[in-house]
Amino acid sequence: MDPITIGAAFAIAKAAVAGVKEAIALGHEIQDCYKDISAFFTAQGEIQAAVVQHEHDKKLGKQKDATAEALDAMFASRQMFKLEVELREALIYGSGNESGLYEEMCQRRDAIIQERRDAIEEEARLERMRLREIERKKEQRIQSIQEWLAVVFGVSISSFIMYAVWWMFKNGGKD
Repeated sequence: MDPITIGAAFAIAKAAVAGVKEAIALGHEIQDCYKDISAFFTAQGEIQAAVVQHEHDKKLGKQKDATAEALDAMFASRQMFKLEVELREALIYGSGNESGLYEEMCQRRDAIIQERRDAIEEEARLERMRLREIERKKEQRIQSIQEWLAVVFGVSISSFIMYAVWWMFKNGGKD
């Protein structure tokens, strides 16, 4: 993710936290802040994806302007952590009757993320199984061909030996 996109995601998250704080200060219900909360977590996900992508690229050695991108992603990630703390405190302390909302929201988010990871892992497992099955069938074909070649070669050698013995008995050494 390029630095401009990271910066835009960070700006969206910052505006979302400010919007939630303002709405709570004005006495609005938490449900009225749904769009701001959703925007915050969407931006947070984009920044986390950028950090993960950077780490992945670093492992693979595929880095373009790595320093600037890494700094942008890491600073944005740290700032997002601070903004999440502010959002959590605003939701917990400012909403009065909705004190468990943040924990429930995080639990559900984590459950959804885990379900997605499980689905991706299951898809990867099925793909590995499919590839292993293809490889197994290929090995079986090769083994089958080798067995048939061995049979053909064995029959040919045996036939030659039997012919040679037959020829020797027929000619009786008269050459």
